[in-house]
Amino acid sequence: MTRSRPPPTSEPHGRGTQPPKPPGTKRKLSTDINQPAVPVGRSNINTSTSRSPALPPLPNTIPNLLTPANATTAAESSIETPNKRQKASGPELGSERGPEPGPSDTMALPRARPDANASQRLQRAPAATVPDAGRNMVDLTSAATPTPPRKPIGRVKPRSTNPQPYAGPRKLVIKNLQPMERTTPEELMTRYWPKLDGALTAIFEGRDPPGSLEELYRTVEQITRHQGGALLFEQLHERCQKVVQERDRAHLVHQAGVLRSDVELLSAVVAAWVRWKQQVMTIRRIFFFMDRAYLLLSKIHPTMDEMGKKLFREEVFQHDKLQQRVLRAVCELLNSERDGVKDVGNRKLLGDSVRMSHELSVYVKVLDLEIHKTSSLYFHLRGQKETAKGDLAGYIELCGRLMEEEMARCEELALDSGTRRELVTIIEDTMIRHQEEFLVQSAEIHKILDAGLIGPLETLYTLLQRTELLESLEGPWMAFIKSVGASIVDDEARQSDMVMRLLEFKTKLDRVWQKAFKKNDRFGYLLREAFGTFINERRPGSEGKAKQAKPGEMIAKYIDYLLRGGIKAIPSRRSIGGAAAQVIDIDDDDADATKMDEEEELLQELDHVLELFRFIEGKDVFEAFYKKDLARRLLMARSASADAERTMLAKLRSECGAAFTHNLEQMFKDIDLSREEMSTYKQMREDRGQSKHVDLSVNVLSAVAWPNYGEVAVTVPKEIMKVINEFDQYYKSKHSGRHLKWKHQIAHCVVKANFRGGAKELVVSSFQAIVMVLFNDIKEGETLGYKQIQASTGLPDNELIRTLQALACAKYRILNKTPRGRDVNETDSFSVNTNFTDPKYRIKVNQIQLKETKEENKATHEDVNRDRQYEAQAAIVRIMKGRKTITAPELMAETIKLTKNRGALETSEIKTQIDKLIEKDYLERITDGDGRIVYHYLA
Repeated sequence: MTRSRPPPTSEPHGRGTQPPKPPGTKRKLSTDINQPAVPVGRSNINTSTSRSPALPPLPNTIPNLLTPANATTAAESSIETPNKRQKASGPELGSERGPEPGPSDTMALPRARPDANASQRLQRAPAATVPDAGRNMVDLTSAATPTPPRKPIGRVKPRSTNPQPYAGPRKLVIKNLQPMERTTPEELMTRYWPKLDGALTAIFEGRDPPGSLEELYRTVEQITRHQGGALLFEQLHERCQKVVQERDRAHLVHQAGVLRSDVELLSAVVAAWVRWKQQVMTIRRIFFFMDRAYLLLSKIHPTMDEMGKKLFREEVFQHDKLQQRVLRAVCELLNSERDGVKDVGNRKLLGDSVRMSHELSVYVKVLDLEIHKTSSLYFHLRGQKETAKGDLAGYIELCGRLMEEEMARCEELALDSGTRRELVTIIEDTMIRHQEEFLVQSAEIHKILDAGLIGPLETLYTLLQRTELLESLEGPWMAFIKSVGASIVDDEARQSDMVMRLLEFKTKLDRVWQKAFKKNDRFGYLLREAFGTFINERRPGSEGKAKQAKPGEMIAKYIDYLLRGGIKAIPSRRSIGGAAAQVIDIDDDDADATKMDEEEELLQELDHVLELFRFIEGKDVFEAFYKKDLARRLLMARSASADAERTMLAKLRSECGAAFTHNLEQMFKDIDLSREEMSTYKQMREDRGQSKHVDLSVNVLSAVAWPNYGEVAVTVPKEIMKVINEFDQYYKSKHSGRHLKWKHQIAHCVVKANFRGGAKELVVSSFQAIVMVLFNDIKEGETLGYKQIQASTGLPDNELIRTLQALACAKYRILNKTPRGRDVNETDSFSVNTNFTDPKYRIKVNQIQLKETKEENKATHEDVNRDRQYEAQAAIVRIMKGRKTITAPELMAETIKLTKNRGALETSEIKTQIDKLIEKDYLERITDGDGRIVYHYLA
């Protein structure tokens, strides 16, 4: 038997509601006539797939409280079972308990939406049944006597008491039976509008509306539910429009006529908008039901927010006397901040103005265009004003600062991304692209580069890179490097400092390239190209011939300076030399570590010098001078570090190849072999018991590997000559077929001298020793004239003058010259300075021997030029052997290519060597049928 059930609730059990009461408990449907019915679901829900648990037993008595006077909702349920489709009657009224629940007692209780027309349909239907409910419907509002159930035919299967969730109802229909008040929208508006209008008046006057907001809300809801949304909105729109026109617009138009400052007028407009926005928000709380239930679904009426914005935009902002002044005020505030005027009030007003334009939907169409127009004019005039000052560094810094401040301002004011991009484009166009000629002028950029200002250079690089004008910076960059580098190379007064200045210049440029130019590959290539250009440039000489480039020679001399002086020779260590002497004593381990650090620093400095060496195309000049300096260091034992010498040789081998360092390596081998040879010779003399009156040390050198030392005639003292002859005989007896040529001009001696102040050891050259020995044969106080000394020594004038200057005119005056002076003449006389004194026991007097004379320098360059001629001839013959026949331009190009690594040759020099080869019958010059000059190989 199907039992009647109470009306379903709006929330099923399990969603925060109270659980159903146990069986036998009476249930009462209590309602409130003043509480509106809020729809919470759909009116017809199919629950065929629902798996809700079975309900507990229901009471068998349901009081009939659903009368038209006090009922709020009534439920009508249609229960379909899979086995029976018959109309079930409810239990008799007054019974306390019903039958036990069966499988069909399970019922799903979903959320239901009340049907506004259900009560009318219910009034037209009979009391006991609901016509449109269909079959298997139970009328819970009927008081009729239920139809007794039919008796089952046959044997009745006992009903199971176990829960059967799938055997419950399949369909539940809930309808709203609340009676609707029969009132027209016009009547409701006539009844309730004065009350709402009073509330609006209070809101517009800044007072709290009379009564409660909830009561006003219910009033608006009642009017809207009775199809009065359109009339209510028209009245509200008219009322709001009147207030905006008569209060806000009139006041602001009056202010526009009184206030001369656009900023003050903007402040008034913003204040009016803020007040109006707050009032609209309060009104929307009252008319919220109309806004959500009617306006949100309407196609012709805007929502409350849209209505408030539209009224203020059309009636106030777009007024002829207000809009342009408001826009000008916003742009005026922007320009004021760009000029550096910091005002907290203006910044807040500017932010509120931009926010107002966004809310009124006038930012893109109105304010954005005005900002672009005003900003373009501002930055154009600002650029012209700043460039007129001529300060490029200041202008670059200004451009970078304006760009950063503009981006930060856009972020803080919440400007659109389109506005930000447009402002950046305006700055790039007006301040950079239109001022390109000023930004890349060579004179100003040279000043910045010379001062090493990384900040402005980095900003300039970034600005030009953003505007795709980076190529315009390449010319000034190369021009600066070439001009400054050429001035360093051509400064003859400071040639001794050439390499140090070039290293400092290179370090500065590397720093600019790494930090300011972000290690741009193109600018790095231009840096190397410019360095190679001015280093290898052949400048005109005094006689119209090409002047030999000096960097190769000076680099070799600077390396000699480092290898002779060691860590003390590094310029960066000179300034701290005094401080280094005050360091406290350290143990041996720390001393070794310090020595290792010093050697690493020396090698690092040599690496920097090799960077300059790589730029040199003709390395023959460097090779010639490096070989001469290395010979002096090896022969006179003046190297600060043997390891540094070997390391430098290995670096040159890796840079130029084994052929370049072959002779240099042979020089080291000769020194090692000579050391072994002398050890054997001294051991032989000791075995024979020969005296050691003169301790002789001989270096046997290979004539091919070492520099070419000319023959200098000199009369050697008998004691020295005797020892020399003994070694000569020993060497020839040991190495048959070899001939020794003694080079006394590069020899040196250690002489013991007795002065009144005490004995001293003097390190002198062989020529100085020969001259000093002459004074042993005269008495104290006697003198020797220039001619006497020359006759006794046999030295030529240039060598004798140089030797006497070192002994009598230099720092250590071993001899006295009469008359006194810096120059040596043939009429001068010399005597021993018996009063010579010095705190050191061992004194080096032969410093002049380590210095190169002008004659030696000239001779070295002549040797290099002569070798270049031979190399050019060899290259021409090598080319002709392979080509047999070649045109003149092709022969020139091939010869320059082959000789480039050894030294750049001029075209005139190559033609001279070709003419010499033609004279030697290696080549012949003919003219072909086309009139071209062609060379044929003959040999």
